[in-house]
Amino acid sequence: MWYEQPATRWVEALPVGNGLVGAMIFGGVKEDLIQLNETTLWSGGPVKTNVNPGASAHLPAIRKALLQDNDLSKADSLVKKMQGYFTESFLPMGDLLIKQDFEKGEPTNYYRAYQFQDHVTLPGRPSRLYSQYQ
Repeated sequence: MWYEQPATRWVEALPVGNGLVGAMIFGGVKEDLIQLNETTLWSGGPVKTNVNPGASAHLPAIRKALLQDNDLSKADSLVKKMQGYFTESFLPMGDLLIKQDFEKGEPTNYYRAYQFQDHVTLPGRPSRLYSQYQ
């Protein structure tokens, strides 16, 4: 995936993380917003770690409802049997705003990319990897 402009909404930002700490990189050049998250920041309180041990038993029926029967309503009701006590939401840890001043001029040939094969995000990188100036 690659884009020729920075993200303006969260769903356009590029994800990075290691399973514990994550971020969404908006990819600005002069000013870049990186929204941070961490696994222990979520809505709710401590719960048992395995609140629905039988959840995986419902997966074959869900697949059948979706792939063979094309019954979205049935699949939707079955999916609810896989959930735990609560479906909690992660909360943002904070925003990191990086501002840069380019003394030699304005960067050109902007693009940002996510390389799936390498799991690498290249945010706000004009040209290939380095800034170019007019």
